[in-house]
Amino acid sequence: MSDCLERVSAVARASQVGRTRADRLAALAGSVRLRAGAPVPLRALLVDDVVTTGATLAACASALRSVGVREVRAVAYARTPGR
Repeated sequence: MSDCLERVSAVARASQVGRTRADRLAALAGSVRLRAGAPVPLRALLVDDVVTTGATLAACASALRSVGVREVRAVAYARTPGR
């Protein structure tokens, strides 16, 4: 297991409460990157507590794919209904 991602944008750290899916996706685009010096895995499993719109998982998956990760999967404990 490796904690290899980091947020690089202050906007991404702002509360996402009340934002639409499109707003969340736009706010998080490009806001996550591979931590300096972290090894690039061939496969990655993202773990999230709650999926509301999927924007955080999408940003993380995009960051991983941009450095060559071939397979990205995700699991979450809960999903917010109606989003």
